[in-house]
Amino acid sequence: MSESNQPPAGPRQLPDPKPGEALAGASRVRWGARLSALAVAGVGAVLWGEYGLAGAALGWLVVEINLGLLMRFLARAADWRGRSLWPTLIRFYLTFGATIVACVLVIRGQWGHPLAFLLGLLTFFAGLVLALVSFVIKKPGASK
Repeated sequence: MSESNQPPAGPRQLPDPKPGEALAGASRVRWGARLSALAVAGVGAVLWGEYGLAGAALGWLVVEINLGLLMRFLARAADWRGRSLWPTLIRFYLTFGATIVACVLVIRGQWGHPLAFLLGLLTFFAGLVLALVSFVIKKPGASK
């Protein structure tokens, strides 16, 4: 067997994503999260009225703000070039702490139904699932 026909040694490396693929993937996750938030808000409104709608909307809002901040922090950290990552870690944990405080305030203050609020928080994970399904159907950045 010649050397050109042999498989490469070691694990197979995945190719780097093209510039538009990462943005397309992130936009699909956010689109899926917003779509699932709309569905959860509708279910919350039907089951618990305005109280459920408020809970679902507040849960989605907390996740949307947290995701937006996290994406900003990670985008800045990706271009760190030897600088310390401590400021990024501190911002991340402060944001995480603020998210926990917001969750406690919503639940303890009874601003919305707790189950609807939890479902609103889970819309991000539903968005991930919808994005994964869409990746199976059509690769990000592929021509239409």
